Amino acid sequence: MKILVATNFFKGSLSAIKSAEIIKNSILGIDSSVNIETIPIADGGDGTLEVIKGFSDCKEKQAEVTGPLGQKIKAKWLVLKDSTAVIEAAQANGLSLLNPDRYNPLKTTSYGVGELVKHAMDNECRKIFVTIGGSSTNDGGIGLLQALGMKFLDTDGNEIAPGGGNLRNLSSIDASGLDKRLAKTDITCACDVENPLCGENGASFVYAPQKGAGSEDVKVLDSGLKILADVSEKLTGKDYRNFPGAGAAGGIGFALKTFLNAGLIPGFQIIAELSGIEEKIKLADLVITTEGRFDSQTLSGKAPYRIIEMAKKHEIPVIIFAGSVERGINIQKHGITAAFSIADGAVTLQDSIDNADYLLANITKQVFSLIRVFYQEY
Repeated sequence: MKILVATNFFKGSLSAIKSAEIIKNSILGIDSSVNIETIPIADGGDGTLEVIKGFSDCKEKQAEVTGPLGQKIKAKWLVLKDSTAVIEAAQANGLSLLNPDRYNPLKTTSYGVGELVKHAMDNECRKIFVTIGGSSTNDGGIGLLQALGMKFLDTDGNEIAPGGGNLRNLSSIDASGLDKRLAKTDITCACDVENPLCGENGASFVYAPQKGAGSEDVKVLDSGLKILADVSEKLTGKDYRNFPGAGAAGGIGFALKTFLNAGLIPGFQIIAELSGIEEKIKLADLVITTEGRFDSQTLSGKAPYRIIEMAKKHEIPVIIFAGSVERGINIQKHGITAAFSIADGAVTLQDSIDNADYLLANITKQVFSLIRVFYQEY
């Protein structure tokens, strides 16, 4: 029996690499004859750099940048063998950089992401991948653009303060100071979702509540993004507010597409190309993948769903282990053989996070023991 274990990270607890190791060891502890290949995966959010390092010949760099609330932090980024830079935006504006009591998309900024782009250009990188999942921001990417020389002004000609809550004060944009090197730099934005910038399916309504926004905050943030889209259209003549992925990372997708002419691709695409994962799925008898919470957002294009799509295409059964599974999802419709929550009973979220390694090992052993019985019979 050949099993491909393609694991995503469990937010706040297990990395993609650690998850793969736990599942592999749990299966081999029951049957050492099983052929298991592990491929940690990511869709552009936290842990993407660590996954890419496992597939490519690269150098890790570090830079001091501005964190989501203005604090100075150390952020990692990669240079591949062909001098392509890979920037994980969450290193500079990630939700994981903040304690939950400090989540505040009205104030958080993407400025540090722009500083990482500058560092890449300072290192003579003229091809840059920016992976943008896992953000704490909802500022439409203006922080990133400010770091690269643009100005976002109110009616008095003063620069607006950082954060999505201040976009409502935006009146005009001055792009004259934009770093000239960007004209000769090829930027690709790797998104983990396909949401538009504004509206009920946009960045604010769908994702800002996870970042600390209350119901009234969401309305303020969405209104600000609409103003940003209107003012941007006046300046550029382009309207990308409804472009798939424009709402990713609180609007960073919109900023990169509108002002830096970035191509937007699924975050998982980079991992798929570097790892050759589809060919490995074709050769497997079973695929196992993971997700922190398996819900409708997973099905909007996140990495585990890309694995599920590939497995379905090649008629390979696929199982997903998740921290929790949303009720009502028709898993068979989406090509999923089975979905299991690793939680063993009515436990708190914190308890699941603290004991994720045990819980993942336990559910793996239970499920594989059952699979093994039927596999041996047939």
